[in-house]
Amino acid sequence: MGRLATLVSGVLALAIFAGAAQARTSNFPTKGKVVPGKTIAGVGLSDTETSVQHKWGHNYKVCSYCKTTTWFYEYPTGEPLGAAVKFKNNKVVAVFTLGSPAGWGVQGAMMGDPVSNVYNLFGSTGTVNCIGYDALTVRIGGSTMSFYSASGTIYGFAITAPSQPACQ
Repeated sequence: MGRLATLVSGVLALAIFAGAAQARTSNFPTKGKVVPGKTIAGVGLSDTETSVQHKWGHNYKVCSYCKTTTWFYEYPTGEPLGAAVKFKNNKVVAVFTLGSPAGWGVQGAMMGDPVSNVYNLFGSTGTVNCIGYDALTVRIGGSTMSFYSASGTIYGFAITAPSQPACQ
């Protein structure tokens, strides 16, 4: 009985330590507020790699097939949901959602809302046909704000620099 208690205590201590280590390296939000043309979950254009790590943590996967440095921040369970950041010369040039993480969006145009909500907020938009979805685009300052849609529903967001495509 003494060995079992020691083993259980050791496993629990390791689990607590691992959880604490992950908490220190991952600040990735469970819900991401979109500030049109500025930030998605606090990350915006021109942020550096270091500032993204400070905001979202170090728990990301580097895209192995992307042409430019791209980090995927994904939730640990279920289908791949989360967000990604694309860099050029150590600066963010695109930040966008992956899949349709619940609770992400801008007040009035949240994940899963009808695309008519985008028109209610911004009036007319541009439309870019991507593979399998559309990007409703709005130029805001020096960026393009995209609302990804399929079947009349908002399922993602992106903020991109002028040099980047709306489809990510």
